[in-house]
Amino acid sequence: MTKKLSDLGLVYLHLVDHSAMGAPPVPADLKAKLRATFARTFIAVGGFDAQSAEKALQAKEADLIAFGRPFISNPDLVARLKSGAPLSAPDMGTFCTPGEKGYTDYPALSQ
Repeated sequence: MTKKLSDLGLVYLHLVDHSAMGAPPVPADLKAKLRATFARTFIAVGGFDAQSAEKALQAKEADLIAFGRPFISNPDLVARLKSGAPLSAPDMGTFCTPGEKGYTDYPALSQ
């Protein structure tokens, strides 16, 4: 199936694994098969930290690693990952709610 998606010219395949949040894990052999058969950009997301993201990239398990929730709660995520600084925990109670609370009010390290 992923080969056919590549042949159609699909630019990227984004694989979400929410096992870090308690969902059943995506089997490692399925991830490897998808990665091996998709010829274009393969993006992985789900529970990565700086070390596991770098490990996955070095092992060629993905071309890119996406960060969702960590970016919401850490406006300076890239700087935090580079420096090894702790991450702010997201306030899940503010996700997908109206208004800016929980999306624009997290402090940066410099604050």
